[in-house]
Amino acid sequence: MKHILPLLLLCASAGMAQSPLVPGKKSVEKKWITNRQYQMTWYALKDTARIELGTVTTEIKTGKGQLTMITQVSMKNSKAPWIDSSVASLNDLSPVYHSSYNGQRDMVLQFGKPVTGYYLDKTRKKNTVISDTVTQLYFDSNLYPYLLGLLPLKEGYTQEINIYDYNPSGKIGVIKARVKDVQSGAYLSANAGTREVWVVTVQDEIGSGPVESTSIYYFDKTDRKLWKQDIILGARKMLMLLKE
Repeated sequence: MKHILPLLLLCASAGMAQSPLVPGKKSVEKKWITNRQYQMTWYALKDTARIELGTVTTEIKTGKGQLTMITQVSMKNSKAPWIDSSVASLNDLSPVYHSSYNGQRDMVLQFGKPVTGYYLDKTRKKNTVISDTVTQLYFDSNLYPYLLGLLPLKEGYTQEINIYDYNPSGKIGVIKARVKDVQSGAYLSANAGTREVWVVTVQDEIGSGPVESTSIYYFDKTDRKLWKQDIILGARKMLMLLKE
């Protein structure tokens, strides 16, 4: 009996293992999806100093059965903005399209079986045609930070999420984002006063380094507005604050 008990406990743990979140009709709380546009100021943190890097403008639009997110990053030392666009099915948030244009590279992904498109490295003057067969379900990695605000957040909530990312200097294919913890908190808004928020701690495999990045999001409990995001990548720390 003493040899059987550990085996039974192991089987029970395996049966209780959480499945990764993938697109589906009940993957998110769709009541939080609204058309909106907002700007966040992006800072690098060094000791107690904030160094402004730029501004990130995000627009969410819905229509014709699709959700579209357009993100424009205007860096202080860059003449042209970085522009990313993601399109997903409004029904289950399964990815349809993702494009990304900046001074270093252009990328277009058409999601299907397989994922097709191209990746143009402007520095190396190299164009790669993409045809990537994927057997798992997944969300677009560009859309997943917005997706976090649509989750059924509560104290202690955890969840692994399948996301697809294409990064020749990092990982290509389905990778993981992990909601590690959710806690109740407060955020002091300059215009709206003290707001009750969900503090959501997330790690993901996006990037080219060996260290997973950690982000802490502050979502308003009333409408899931994103007030703040802390970003930790090894010794580097950054901050995003909503412009009010």
